[in-house]
Amino acid sequence: MCKVCILDFDVAAARAWHDIGFLLHISGQSIPLWASRLSTIFISLRLEDRTIDDVSALGNIHTLDLSDCASFSDVSALSNVHTLNLGHCFSVSDVSALSNVHSLNLSYCANVSDVSALGNVHTLNLSSCDSVSDVSALGNVHTLNLSYCANVSDVSALGNVHTLDLSFCRSVSDVSALGNVHSLHLNVCENVSDVSALGNVHSLDLSYCANVSDVSALGNVHTLNLSSCDSVSDVSALGNVHTLDLSECDSVSDVSALRNVHTLNLSYCANVSDVSALGNVHTLYLYFCSSVSDVSALGNVHTLNLSECVSVFDVSALGNVHTLYLYFCRSVSDVSALGNVHTLNLCRYSSVSDVSALGNVHSLDLSYCANVSDVSALGNVHTLDLSRCASISDVSTLGNVHTLDLSYCTIVSDMSALGNVHSLNLDYCEIFTDVAALMNVHTLHL
Repeated sequence: MCKVCILDFDVAAARAWHDIGFLLHISGQSIPLWASRLSTIFISLRLEDRTIDDVSALGNIHTLDLSDCASFSDVSALSNVHTLNLGHCFSVSDVSALSNVHSLNLSYCANVSDVSALGNVHTLNLSSCDSVSDVSALGNVHTLNLSYCANVSDVSALGNVHTLDLSFCRSVSDVSALGNVHSLHLNVCENVSDVSALGNVHSLDLSYCANVSDVSALGNVHTLNLSSCDSVSDVSALGNVHTLDLSECDSVSDVSALRNVHTLNLSYCANVSDVSALGNVHTLYLYFCSSVSDVSALGNVHTLNLSECVSVFDVSALGNVHTLYLYFCRSVSDVSALGNVHTLNLCRYSSVSDVSALGNVHSLDLSYCANVSDVSALGNVHTLDLSRCASISDVSTLGNVHTLDLSYCTIVSDMSALGNVHSLNLDYCEIFTDVAALMNVHTLHL
């Protein structure tokens, strides 16, 4: 007999609680008789046993999760369910009765091929439905996921869909009808080349679209992902894009037109060297831009990631940056100008030894900085990561730090001054044995 796994209750009495909903889990190989009397006061019902073969009693449930139940095929009784998850229900093939479902997940339903009845569904997930090819009836769906639908090629009827995911639809080539889609995902649509009609799309993901080269029509897109679009070289028309991802665009070199972009990702753009025009960008990612050396114009950037920019030597102009990542910038040795940075990541900074100027930094990551030994000036730092700083022995001035990580600081022995630290990590501090002074620490890892 089935049982209620979360709580025991009288169903007849529960039906009188008109405004209360439950997350109900049922286990067992058959549906209990009282399930047919459940009304929409039950927000969600999830079947824990995946061998149930008859779901005809569940038509009045508001939210029903039958995912991974491979033993039933008839879903005709579920037409009144509001939110229905049939993901990985491999035996289901006929979904013609589900036209009134508001939110319907059919992902990985390999035997579903005819979706012509689902045009009024609000949110429809058909991801990895390999048998689906004709989506011409789905033009009124609000949110439509067709990712990994290998046999879908004609998307001309989907111009009124609000949010459309065509990721990994490698058979799609013509997207000229999709200019009014609000949010459009075309990542890894390798046969798409002409995106000239997509200039009014609000959020557009073209990452890994290797055949896209001309993006001159996309200047009004709000959020544009061109990551790993190797054929794109000219980005001069994209200066008004709000959020622009050009990471791993190896053919891009001139970024002078992007000065008004709010959030700009140029990570792994090996041919970008001149970033002097980007001083007004709010958030700038230059991770692994090995050709960038001069960052003197970037002092007003709010969030700046220069991690692994091995050609950068001088960071003296970056003192007003709010959040600065200099992870593995091996050529930088002088960080004395960075005392006003709010959040500073100097992880694996093998060339840095003097951190005396960093006492006003709010969050400071010095992990793996093997040459840092004197941290006496860092007592006012709020969050301080000194993990694996093998040269540090004296932490007596760090008692006011809020969150302190000293893990793998193997030569620190005296922790008596750290009793007021809120969160303290002392993992693998092997020569430290006396915890008596740490009884007031809120969170202590040993």
